Amino acid sequence: MTSNNSVYLVDGVRSPIGRGHPEKGILASIRADELMVQVVNALVQQTNVNPDQIDDFFLGCVGQHLEQGKNLARLVVLLAGLPKTIPGVTINRLCASSLTALGLATDSIRSGTNRMALVGGVEHLGHVPMTAALDYHPMLFENYPFQWTNMGLTAEKLSVDYHINRFEQDEFTQQSNQRYFDAKSSGFFDNEIVSIQLSDETVASEDQEPRLSDTEKLAQLKPVFMENGTITAANSSGISDGGCVSLICNQSVLDEYQWEPLVEIDRYATVGLSPDEMGLGPVPAIKKLLKITGLKLSDIGLFEINEAFAVQALVCQKELGIDPEKLNIHGGAVAMGHPLGMTGIRLALTLARSMAEKNVKYGIASLCVGHGQGVAILLRRD
Repeated sequence: MTSNNSVYLVDGVRSPIGRGHPEKGILASIRADELMVQVVNALVQQTNVNPDQIDDFFLGCVGQHLEQGKNLARLVVLLAGLPKTIPGVTINRLCASSLTALGLATDSIRSGTNRMALVGGVEHLGHVPMTAALDYHPMLFENYPFQWTNMGLTAEKLSVDYHINRFEQDEFTQQSNQRYFDAKSSGFFDNEIVSIQLSDETVASEDQEPRLSDTEKLAQLKPVFMENGTITAANSSGISDGGCVSLICNQSVLDEYQWEPLVEIDRYATVGLSPDEMGLGPVPAIKKLLKITGLKLSDIGLFEINEAFAVQALVCQKELGIDPEKLNIHGGAVAMGHPLGMTGIRLALTLARSMAEKNVKYGIASLCVGHGQGVAILLRRD
């Protein structure tokens, strides 16, 4: 039911996702701030919004906000030539940075502080590796069997604790890639991905990571985190580069522009849990979200849960009892890759488009988060 404080996701676009390699990645020649400038300007042009009416820019980012000027959101506004009256805030909740940005931006509109905002996420792991400039306090890891900042080891723990074998993970990996290519061939991504100009002659227009393979070939890959483990480069999300942005607003702006929104943004939930079990984050986050909204799991038509690892997505699906045909129906990060700051808003955008495609009323996007957290958000269509 709409109301005066309803908040809508009008539209959104993303860049192609490139391999996070300083030389082999398709986005290696462009900076994260330059990448976001192109993505933001593409959305402004696509929606025909008056930039003078944008109240704020919420940007999720994990690494580049330290390398390229601390508050990357504000700097992107300036580089993009948007009105200097638009402020910007850069948010870091690791993998859920931009989904958290979406929740905070929604709250700012629902409270009446803002009427319209841009919400984005970006990461360029080819330029700033995940392990750059880290100096964790050693006491953080006392009483834990391993250093839980190694996400691969947390995934291996899930494999053991929840009895998810290598074949199941590889089978999920094959399915994620197949679903991606099925969606691509159907044109699902045509209005989502915008081309990125790299030089006068070079344009990036397609995701770099997805590839079709069968379980026999996947079984030949060696584990990467433990000698006798189950986690491989294929059944993990790729280290990647990419940017995504969406436009959200209240009812009065919607009426003014006569936009047909993709979805209404409902509530979101955040949780903490043991950091060595961080992959379980979506389980308590989704349970909390359902409790807040009074909905049942059976009310939810589609789910987008980030595939940090195949085993992690499988454990969450099984622990919650989600129908596999409702989960990541167009593929996920195991296929596409996982640019940390970008992924949350990409999940929300993909979910919104999927809900429109399938005429679904409720959908949930969720991520596990390093250091032991989980975030989930509810989208709805009337």
